[in-house]
Amino acid sequence: MSENQTATTSHAEPEQSIEPRQPVVLDSERRARLRDLAEELGEAVQVKRNVVGKIETMQRARKAAQADADAAREKWREKLREGDGTLTREVQKLRVAERSALSLAEEYGSFEEEIAKDVPRVELEAVDLASKCISLRSAVIQDAAQQLFDQTLMQVTDSLALAFEVFCRAENSGLPSRQKSTVDELAGQFFWRINRHICRRLDDAPVGDQVDAYLALPVLDLSDVDMDIVRSLARRGMLRNQVLGSEAA
Repeated sequence: MSENQTATTSHAEPEQSIEPRQPVVLDSERRARLRDLAEELGEAVQVKRNVVGKIETMQRARKAAQADADAAREKWREKLREGDGTLTREVQKLRVAERSALSLAEEYGSFEEEIAKDVPRVELEAVDLASKCISLRSAVIQDAAQQLFDQTLMQVTDSLALAFEVFCRAENSGLPSRQKSTVDELAGQFFWRINRHICRRLDDAPVGDQVDAYLALPVLDLSDVDMDIVRSLARRGMLRNQVLGSEAA
């Protein structure tokens, strides 16, 4: 049986559809924990968004108040020059408006600083949860891979053994004993062909869809998580020390 013959036969046969599989259930405890952590991560990320959103709101308000103060100051100085230094009622009102706007800008700045103190804490919470989720997700995928491998092997072992035996007899058919290939040599050829066939299927959309359906992993909200801190134990330690220091102060 030659490689060309095998390839011709393979292309002549219609592609077999991938049978849907049920999600893994044997590691349900880990999966339940991952779902809980993913939910906690989503909540932590939302808290961080809210904190950052408040800071940005205060920043905009502070800048707007500062702009009002600058505008009022420019106006009363202009009025003062036009009036040859006379402190008119309009100038006084503009100066009051400037002081009021400056006071608001200062308050908004204080609010911004106060809220910003909470950023390290919410950042650390999101980072810690993201790290736990990623680690646990990896463990779940590894469990699923091993379980599916074991199940698949049990299902196809007899068929593979039959196909391999026929393949060996075909390859050695009609050859004298000294020219016949060993089982190990033929196994390399046989499983190389299987590998080629499998690799051709990996880019098929149904395969990816089946993988997602089989794993059934919860979505992790990592959009606003600082992944550099997640990947760096040193940076996470520094952040934790910063949080502990602010709590002790």
